Parts: sequence; C-alpha cells; structure tokens
Amino acid sequence: MTAFQRSDDLIDQLLNKGYEPIPFPGCTTSVHDYLNWLKGKNSHDNHEVCEGFGITFRLKNPKARILIDLDVFFKSSIFKKLLEEKFNITRPTKIETGLQKYLQGYEISPHPDIRQKALTYMLNVNPSRHSEELNIHTHYLTFKPQKRFISEFWRYNEDYDRCWVPWEWCETIKRQCLNNSIVIFSPAWDTLHAVKLNYNHLKTQRTQFYGNFWYQDSPQLQKPQYSDFMIKSSPTPRLTIKKSKLKSYMSKFISHFRN
Repeated sequence: MTAFQRSDDLIDQLLNKGYEPIPFPGCTTSVHDYLNWLKGKNSHDNHEVCEGFGITFRLKNPKARILIDLDVFFKSSIFKKLLEEKFNITRPTKIETGLQKYLQGYEISPHPDIRQKALTYMLNVNPSRHSEELNIHTHYLTFKPQKRFISEFWRYNEDYDRCWVPWEWCETIKRQCLNNSIVIFSPAWDTLHAVKLNYNHLKTQRTQFYGNFWYQDSPQLQKPQYSDFMIKSSPTPRLTIKKSKLKSYMSKFISHFRN
C-alpha cells in the first residue's frame, strides 16, 4: 500500500487508476476547490449541519480482473432481483453502484435517506490492516428522546420527504467498523445513519463498494428541513395586574361577603 507525501499526488494516482470525482452528498467534484479547502484557502459549501467538506472518487474503469468481476456482479440482474425480493421491493428501480474512495473531510450528518431511495448497501473493503481503528466509519443512530417526534412525523406522513438533522439530536448505537462487512437496508423513518471522516488519507483511504437502488416512479415531495422541527417553547406569560385594579377587585370581594 502506497503512502503519499501530498494530497495532490494521491489524487493524481487515483485519476491514473481510473477513479473520477462524483457528485455525492457532502462532497465537491472540484479537485481544485477540495485541495484549497484542505490548505485552508477557501470556505466550503456543505450542508449547514455539517462542518466537513469532502470529495468522493468512484472507480469508473476497473482494470484488475477481480474488480471487473465484482463490478459486473453488483450491476447484474441476479443481484438486483435477489435484493428486491429480500426487501419486498416491487416498484421499478435502477442501480447506482461502484467502488468508492472517500477522502478526509467527507461528512454527512444523521439522516434516514430520502423516499426516492429504495435500498442502499455499504461493503467495507479498506486496504489498511488498521482500518477498524480509524475514524472513518458509518454511524447508525437513533434520535434522543426529546427529538423522537421527528421520526414519528416521517413515519406517518409519507407525502413529506426526510432530511438531514444535527448530530447533537442523535446518539450512535453502532458503527460499521469491521472490514469485509456489509450493511444493506431499505430506508425508512428509523434508518438514521451518518459519517464524519477525520483521518490521514495519505496513508490509506476509506474504501467501499457502495450502491443504491432508486425508485423510477417517485413523485416530487415537500421536504421540511431540520429547522422546521426546532420547536421552541413560549415563555410562561406573567400575570400583571395594576395596583389600582387590584384594590378595586379586593374592595368588591370584601363588600360581597359583608352583604
């Protein structure tokens, strides 16, 4: 496994091996912008609940036989049919999949995935023998008690799409650290997951076979943002009575009992 001295050299190597930057949540496709961000030369345009700014590369032209075979398998009708039957997916879908490398800074805050996504899977194939110890892994989360009403809203209001939420609204219940492990799920109201990379990508890179099944017949939905769920309690109104009125009320009260 090659270690690099500069991020520029790492990215050049990825490009030479057939990887390309792809549009991906929490990421830019501009190598120039990403390198400038790493050097602290510019700001970034990520989701407001995220601090990071990443870039994701997908292998578009695999050359090694094993990578070619795996690419063919993950795009095959056999694999697609198997998962659609397993997860009871009956609506038409299309596959988006590939071998991906995620560099330092990549972050997506907790979210359950949008309703257009029928299924997602992540297979860890990290090249480093020490990868399980690195801060590069997917978190699976649940809402803290005071925010659980959001998942109930998603559960019972299918005409509204789901959104990203702040990390501090959630708590991690598991991380997918094991190499050669795969997680497959059909997004729902309770499938919160997130990731925030903080590691030295010059020594190794977070690497996954990643894929989605997308519904082809999904309508456009309204999408409340996390800020729409920020319910603030109103301050308790104070009872203010002028002294003159208080005297009047008391006089009437006393005279009532005298009579």
